[in-house]
Amino acid sequence: MGVKKASLFRRAALTLIAGAAVFAPSVAKADLLEGLSLRVGGFIPQRDVIRDVTDFVAWGGGIDYKIPWFPNVFSGEHWATSISADVHYSERKAGILRSIPVSINQIYTFEEQNGVSPFAGICFTAVTFGGTQNLGGGVTARQPTVTRFGGGLILGANWGDHLYIEGRYEWFDPHGAVAPPEGFRTYVGWRF
Repeated sequence: MGVKKASLFRRAALTLIAGAAVFAPSVAKADLLEGLSLRVGGFIPQRDVIRDVTDFVAWGGGIDYKIPWFPNVFSGEHWATSISADVHYSERKAGILRSIPVSINQIYTFEEQNGVSPFAGICFTAVTFGGTQNLGGGVTARQPTVTRFGGGLILGANWGDHLYIEGRYEWFDPHGAVAPPEGFRTYVGWRF
C-alpha cells in the first residue's frame, strides 16, 4: 500500500473516530433501537430485460433507521430523516438478479386518522446490482455488478406505533448498465 493510500486511510479513520466522539453523548442518552425497523417486501422491475429474469418480483428485505440527530432537509415536527438498506434477490431458470439499494429518505407523516397515519416523502438512492440472463442454447448475458445513483417518491401508512406498509418508485442513471433496476419497491415493516 502506498504512502498516499495509508495517509488517506489514516485520515478517514481519524474522521470517523472524531465524528463518533461528537455524537457519542447524544447517542448514549437515546435508546439505540428507537427508530429501527425491519421489513420484508419485493422489487417489481419496470424494464423488460430485468422483468424477464425475475418473472414478476425479486423478493427481499432490509432495515430502516430514523435518525433523530440528523438535520432534516425540510423543517417541521412531522418531518423525519431515515437511512434504509435492502437486499433483493431472484434466481430463476431465466437468470439471476441481485440488487442492494441504500437510501437516505426524507419523510413527512400526516395527522393520524382512525388509527392510520399516512406518510409521503422523497429518497436519494445508491443501488448496487448485477446478474445474468439465460438467452437459451447455453448463451448467458451478464450484467457486471455496478453502482448507480437515483431517487424516487415514497408513499406509505403507519398502523399504530409499530406496523407500516411502504411503496416507492425509483429512477436510476442508466450509464453503463444493460438496464437500471428502476421500478416499484413495496414493504411491510415493524418498528421497534
